[in-house]
Amino acid sequence: MKLYFDYPLSERVRNFIRLGQLAQRFHETLASDDKWQHHIAVCTLFELSECASRADLKRDLLHELERQRMLQNAAAEPDKAYLEQLNQAIAGLQNTTSRAALRENEWLTALKQKLNIAGSTTAVELPSYHYWLHQSPEQHRAYLQKWSAATLPVQQAVELVLANLYQNTQTLACEAKKGVYQHGGLIQTTHLLRIGVEHEHEVVPEVSANKYFTNIGFLEANQESTRSKHAEKDFPFELILCSFDGAKN
Repeated sequence: MKLYFDYPLSERVRNFIRLGQLAQRFHETLASDDKWQHHIAVCTLFELSECASRADLKRDLLHELERQRMLQNAAAEPDKAYLEQLNQAIAGLQNTTSRAALRENEWLTALKQKLNIAGSTTAVELPSYHYWLHQSPEQHRAYLQKWSAATLPVQQAVELVLANLYQNTQTLACEAKKGVYQHGGLIQTTHLLRIGVEHEHEVVPEVSANKYFTNIGFLEANQESTRSKHAEKDFPFELILCSFDGAKN
């Protein structure tokens, strides 16, 4: 099994990836019938709402979507389906107020405050939440879909932006020598590095990148310490250069 590690080259791309992962976690737990998975969905919803309501993230999403729309409108043969997706995503973002929607629900506001205290969601502390957890999976999903509706425009926008980023790639077959690999300077339109390495090698990459060179060092996977030993072995891996530019033109 190959694992992929993402290394964004700007804070805005880092924020896009954070939001995308939260949205993925929310929908995967929502699909389950297990009540504790739905508890995770509730916790994730609060994170998702906080992230989605950030003014800088919304601004960066709108900027990238508008830029892609401009490129499509200037293309000799624009992708009409993609252009319609861009138009819908931009319109949705311009009318979203995700944090305010959750704050208007007093029950959710009280629950969020309790979640900051360890072990505070028991039937002793929150009998109404205990009751909610023992409703049917279908009822859970109906509530969660209702509560998350205000975040959907931001989720859809970041999904569209990340899909474009992950589709427009250049893949290099590389080999780490004694756990180290160096690559030349990155072109300005590279926005994300992805490193694909087989799970069996039991390594985690560390990246240092600037316009002159990219240095990748691999550490031994270690769940006991924040700083692992350097991996002193040779093995192949993929270096994937991702860009917002060119995928749909």
